[in-house]
Amino acid sequence: METIKYKKHFNMENCPNCQVKMTGMFNNNFLLSKDKNNLINVFSGNPETQYCNKCGEDLYLETRLLITTEKNNLLKEIEKLIFKIPVISIQAPLNWDYEILDMITGQTTTGTGVISEFTSTFSDIFGVQSERFNKKLKNGEDLCFTQLRKKTIDIGGNAVIATDIDYSEIGGDKGMLMVCMGGTAVKLKNLEILGEERSRDITRLTEINSRFNYLSTFPLDL
Repeated sequence: METIKYKKHFNMENCPNCQVKMTGMFNNNFLLSKDKNNLINVFSGNPETQYCNKCGEDLYLETRLLITTEKNNLLKEIEKLIFKIPVISIQAPLNWDYEILDMITGQTTTGTGVISEFTSTFSDIFGVQSERFNKKLKNGEDLCFTQLRKKTIDIGGNAVIATDIDYSEIGGDKGMLMVCMGGTAVKLKNLEILGEERSRDITRLTEINSRFNYLSTFPLDL
């Protein structure tokens, strides 16, 4: 989070921004908190400005709305592009020039009743029971893939290699299934090997994810 220098004003008689009177027996004007001032200044481009509750509260609410709106729009775009990050089981993809970053993992838990469905009669394997079971597994896998991809771009990567998938029963007789994934996050240097369109989308994804993470550093419940 970018920090704006905050000047203390002792025995201040007027607001530094709007010059409204700050002192007096029946005066309830006061300076906004340091965090609120900083938030407004970062997005207004007015460094070191201080605001009172009269001139600054609306500015703070407007700034908070701008951040929230931008974050929501960025998140929608991230959701559309996140699948472009390759997640593969190969440990050393042919012709890839990459830097190894870190090991990453993802875990999800599938709802109740899964194990009982899995142990249904043989005739159910080709019917509704199996379809519902497979759908739950697929949802769990998709969530894990998304976790791996998001963790990868968060640490500056753009691909996942050596990916492994495991399934395990948890919760005893409650019939819950955990899907676990693990892989190695890498930064692919010759990104163009994935194709022009995919390379462009991953570059865009990296940029908007960085912006989203930056905006997320600002507290909005001050």
